[in-house]
Amino acid sequence: MQVCDPADVPAEALLAPVPTTPHFDEKSHDKEQGPATDQDHHAPPDWTFPDGGFRAWSIVFGCFLFACTCMGFGLVWGALQDYYHSHMFPETSLSIISLAGGLQNFVMGITAYLAGGIGDRYGYKKMIALSCFLAYLSLLASAFATKLYHIFLFQGFFLGFSQGLGMPLYMSIPSQWFLHRRGFATGIAVSGSGFGAAIGCLIVRQLLTKVGFRNAMLVYSSMHAFIWIVALFLIKERRRPQSVGAPRRPQRWLPERINGQFYSVAASIFLALFGYLSPFYYSSTFVKQYVPSLDQDSLLVVGPLVVMNFCAGIGRISAGTLADTFGPINVFFSSFFFGGLFQIVIWPFCKSYASIMVYSVLNGLVGCWFISLIPVVCANLFGLDNLSTITGFMILMNAPGQLAGGSISGVILNSSGRKWWAMTLYSGGMMIVGALFVLYARFSKDRRIWARV
Repeated sequence: MQVCDPADVPAEALLAPVPTTPHFDEKSHDKEQGPATDQDHHAPPDWTFPDGGFRAWSIVFGCFLFACTCMGFGLVWGALQDYYHSHMFPETSLSIISLAGGLQNFVMGITAYLAGGIGDRYGYKKMIALSCFLAYLSLLASAFATKLYHIFLFQGFFLGFSQGLGMPLYMSIPSQWFLHRRGFATGIAVSGSGFGAAIGCLIVRQLLTKVGFRNAMLVYSSMHAFIWIVALFLIKERRRPQSVGAPRRPQRWLPERINGQFYSVAASIFLALFGYLSPFYYSSTFVKQYVPSLDQDSLLVVGPLVVMNFCAGIGRISAGTLADTFGPINVFFSSFFFGGLFQIVIWPFCKSYASIMVYSVLNGLVGCWFISLIPVVCANLFGLDNLSTITGFMILMNAPGQLAGGSISGVILNSSGRKWWAMTLYSGGMMIVGALFVLYARFSKDRRIWARV
């Protein structure tokens, strides 16, 4: 059978994991249900997924490295923020400093939406290489920062823009190589953000205390450059070919049919992200307040943050398997709901180092599932066409909360006289409200309470 040029087809619409069991429930009597199949009637029937092998797993490892260094930076910000507040800008409030980390995430989210569409049209690897080059320059330039606005400029705006160019692209590549193991493979790739953040916190903290800010950022940026070169050699696109005579699928920036399910998921992410980052941003500050016996420059100060990030990596690997077992929307809801509940009923009552560690484990394991489930939920509701672009839009919904959520938490904390329950009531409450908003999409997909959706 003859096939067209693979470059004509945006195969990156294959981002989401699918269930491996043959009895997955796709029936619903509601008219808003979208397609959730992986069949592509425009592709040749003999085209298959490798679903394993050395080459496929090496590509997953390359994407894992990108997630470690790019997606993980936002979670390392807590260690940098604490250093800035303690040593470089002690007269500046935490709520202002946290805006720089929020700006990085905000710009990354906006850029990711645009980059997803551009990658669908023109290819991935060149865009990822450009992302790495610009991100290296941003980190390198930040080493010479002496003013707070330098941090906002280089570690906020420019770094967010640079990393956003590549994020939705390396998240998509594993799905070109896996079908039945797609959930596991995607989970491994995205889990790099947690593991990378955990290791990054340790490295950054040690470098800052031993060699100072400028040398620390010079070493940190050089490490990233080396890792990105290795990762670029590992990754490879695998575009799905199109059968001769099959109509070319139109490129879209949004689903073909915008309905209540779309608004439900978008609103859920938009609201919940206003509370999600607070534990990562303020963990070190919390430890210093309630465990004052610790050396302020000790690694133990960032210990709970490291554990939280490490557990987030484990949680994101397990999220794909849990989604295959219980349904992606169900697990997505649980991540927001229990992540918010843990903030309200556990975090403010942790007054010892051991109890802070327990909370860090719970929040990391459960509260971070949703990151790797966004593409899964989108595929379940809206189908596979242009999926990386739709996923990019949902990542865009992260941006306002990532920009302002941490700062709002800081304002509440300061204005309440360092009453942590006030801050966690806000941040945890926003996650729970976000969880409730996704219930419309959940029950319009299948009204049965115990359905695997």
